[in-house]
Amino acid sequence: MTRGIFRVLLALAIFFVTSTASAQLLSPGPLSRGHAPLEGDQNCTRCHSSGKRVEQSLCLTCHNDLGQKIAAGAGLHGRTYRGRPCEQCHVEHHGVNNRLIRWPGGNQAQFNHAEGGWAFGGAHKAAACNKCHNRVNGRGAPTFLGLSQACTSCHKDFHEGRFGTSCAQCHNETAWRDAKVQSNFNHDLARFKLRGAHQRVSCAQCHGEPPKYVGLRFGACTDCHKDFHKGRLGPNCTGCHNETAWRPAILKPGTHPGVSLGNGHSSVGCKGCHDRGVLASPSKGTECVSCHKAVHKAPFGNGCGSCHASILWVGLPASIGYNSHPRTAYPLTGRHNQVECSGCHKPSVPRGQRYRGLKFGRCMDCHGDKHSGEFAKGEFGSECKTCHETKGFRPTLFGTQLHQKASFPLEGKHVAAACSGCHQNARPRLNLRVSKKVCADCHANPHGDQFATEMKDGGCAHCHQPTGWDQTKFEHAMWPLTGAHASARCEGCHSPTPEDRKRAAGPSWKGAPRECAGCHDDVHAGQFRQSEPKVSDCATCHTTATYKIPKFDHDKLTRYPLTGEHQRIGCERCHFPTKLKDGTEAVRYRLPSTECAFCHADPHTKKVASQ
Repeated sequence: MTRGIFRVLLALAIFFVTSTASAQLLSPGPLSRGHAPLEGDQNCTRCHSSGKRVEQSLCLTCHNDLGQKIAAGAGLHGRTYRGRPCEQCHVEHHGVNNRLIRWPGGNQAQFNHAEGGWAFGGAHKAAACNKCHNRVNGRGAPTFLGLSQACTSCHKDFHEGRFGTSCAQCHNETAWRDAKVQSNFNHDLARFKLRGAHQRVSCAQCHGEPPKYVGLRFGACTDCHKDFHKGRLGPNCTGCHNETAWRPAILKPGTHPGVSLGNGHSSVGCKGCHDRGVLASPSKGTECVSCHKAVHKAPFGNGCGSCHASILWVGLPASIGYNSHPRTAYPLTGRHNQVECSGCHKPSVPRGQRYRGLKFGRCMDCHGDKHSGEFAKGEFGSECKTCHETKGFRPTLFGTQLHQKASFPLEGKHVAAACSGCHQNARPRLNLRVSKKVCADCHANPHGDQFATEMKDGGCAHCHQPTGWDQTKFEHAMWPLTGAHASARCEGCHSPTPEDRKRAAGPSWKGAPRECAGCHDDVHAGQFRQSEPKVSDCATCHTTATYKIPKFDHDKLTRYPLTGEHQRIGCERCHFPTKLKDGTEAVRYRLPSTECAFCHADPHTKKVASQ
């Protein structure tokens, strides 16, 4: 079995070795790197026909872009080498690193470029081949196809297309800057088109010798021509002159410098103003007031043209009025700038009078009194600007600061109260002079008639203040608050009685109990209600600072002075909680007996009398 497998493997090895050797014997040599994928006798017919040499048609199957050039008769292969066999210049089977092109002349640098259809010269001869031939084809391989002979395909067009694509009209291949413009150059392609007398001027008069074509100024006539008027008539020469001839000059009325000759001025002859010659300034001057009388009292200056036009002295645009009003005795501010001129200067009034003698010292010279005379007299006077401004009648400027000057200064929470809370009349008259200034005029009295006497003398201010209803300033002198009482809330003692609730008068502030038992529960279960001369009230043992007994004098306050060991034992050894009949507990302080046997056991009987 093993011997059979060995024979099969040996036969396969011999077959493959023989096949490889056969292929090597048929091939003249390895293909170049670009054609390496075509290695093997099965690919021979990709380039060779049977029994023949390399077929051009087979080459062009892959090199189809070159085939288009040949078909069009363009380029080196379509012109000079058309019909020649490919292998005459492109030799294969000389190894992987073989260069496929055999250049005429021996190398690429010696190639005659005229054979490719472009016989360049000048500076182009010094350019390296790869300066222009630096493209690759779709397979990533270098290619000499795809270039154009147009100058702008390699060079930047500094003229931005104005002179077309025929650069050779002015430039040559030797040097770019050595441009020679032909006499028949179409100047309409340039930024300065020649018209009139300019067409008869020689090129050298503008471009000089040697000629200069870049950086010439031509934006104004004075860039080339002398200004005989020395700037007096402005820079716009075309107002009088044209390109056909410098003389005669034709002055257009609308372009007359300084003063327009349109409308009213058009009927005035040149000599009517230019009494010293048409090119000399008038002897009277060039300002309006030189000829016209000044009628304005306001300091508007001499620039009448800023408001008036020569077409009509009156009937100014509203914009002129708004812009010039700051110079008058009444500058427009705020919403006055939005008022139509006719709102103040009535069209029904003759023109000569409508702008003069207007009253504007007080707002009510124009506006009605929205307050119906409410402020005709008073601490703020009748000046509207105290509360209002021209930005708008509302919101008012009258705030808390001005209110302090009123008969009712705002304090405490009154400062945050809305104006309408007190000034409640309907618009437009809001009853700004409020007659109610006593607390009870605005606030409900929750005390009923408890403080009728106090209300007649000083009112609520006896106890309350504007900063807050609960922030009272009542002096508790008749029953001084000490200890924990000082931090207790008022309603803790002054709580509404059933009668108070019936009449909705709030808590009772008068007649509150003054004894401890009137407010506090008796935790001693009545032990001290019996007549006890030494323990007359709660203050005998307790203070208002704390309910705990700070120090108790057992000798003075009880009928059982402590002696001996009794002085060192705790109170709770004798006074301990005792359950009462109602189920509650209370510490027993009033003991029924002071005999020893009440607490201590009889050593003879082992019993306690209290048990």
